[in-house]
Amino acid sequence: MNESIKNIDKRSQEDDMTFMKGAVFYGNRDMRVIDMPKAAAGQDGVLIQVKTVGICGTDLHTYKTGMFKEMSIPADNGVLFGHEFAGNVEEIGADAHLEGIQIGDRVTGITFGAYAEYCRCGPELLGAPLVFKLPDHVSYEEAATTEPLAVSLSAVRRADPKPGEKALIIGAGMIGLGCIQVLKALCPQCEIIVSDLSEKRLKMAKTFGADRTINVANEDVVAVMKGEGEESVLYNAKSSAQVDMVFECAGLEITLNQALEITKPQTGRLVCVALYEKACKVDVNQLVTKNIDIHGLFAYTPDDIKDAIDLMASEKVDRKPLITHRFPLADIKDAFETQIKVSESLKAVVNF
Repeated sequence: MNESIKNIDKRSQEDDMTFMKGAVFYGNRDMRVIDMPKAAAGQDGVLIQVKTVGICGTDLHTYKTGMFKEMSIPADNGVLFGHEFAGNVEEIGADAHLEGIQIGDRVTGITFGAYAEYCRCGPELLGAPLVFKLPDHVSYEEAATTEPLAVSLSAVRRADPKPGEKALIIGAGMIGLGCIQVLKALCPQCEIIVSDLSEKRLKMAKTFGADRTINVANEDVVAVMKGEGEESVLYNAKSSAQVDMVFECAGLEITLNQALEITKPQTGRLVCVALYEKACKVDVNQLVTKNIDIHGLFAYTPDDIKDAIDLMASEKVDRKPLITHRFPLADIKDAFETQIKVSESLKAVVNF
């Protein structure tokens, strides 16, 4: 696909090739909508007409820096990104091996290249095309948030919440707010506290069910959490807060160390569900001497995707308030620039 994109200007309509429009990354803050060869299902894939695609935080980092910075992987010019999407099945390959999916179905899936009018879901990632049918009452925009909701769901499952426990969510972005929604749906007896710099996002956290919020621009989250506990034992020269579950969704060295200091000794669980742009220096003795469980979470399972759709279908979570800005494909660069402004935007989507 990358080669086709790079050579697209050399091709002509006389080749009998069908074209589509797609938004291609050419370098730092350089996203262009061009004509390119239309995606095809092939023998083992599914062709989907994209209706909505969300601007993902990972793609945003690449757009700003020119590389998948968290993994130090340079992004080649002429790359087609996009994976938070929903659309309609247009074609199914003869060897696709799908159950319950038909042409015309409204679906979401796991793939890349969805910043375009069409995308292909194939077996390259997990051995089979991963396409999931949507209930009629779940909109394309809501369905385009399935993937980040599945991440939040996987994070909460990793923490294994129990009634009466206290949870702190550090960072009220898409993943952090999703963790609130999942906790309220799966274990409503938990106490949920959320910390962030943005008062706008903290207000949304309250509407999603957070019991309390902490604006770290004005308050020290570690001091607040320690002030609520009775722990006096020192761990590597530091006392500890008593929070059962901490979800680190901010991706900063300072917030990771705060999370370690806040997590309850012996039974506490820390789930790191953010990508860090820089290598972090951490107080590992906080982890060792407190005997806590720490989990790294990068993605999700197909079952998490299915269950995320079920949460939306049952209306146990409402994803509509998360979508703050909408753009046509022609203005996708504006969508990225808007998404960068974290004080104003939460989730920008492109509608076709």
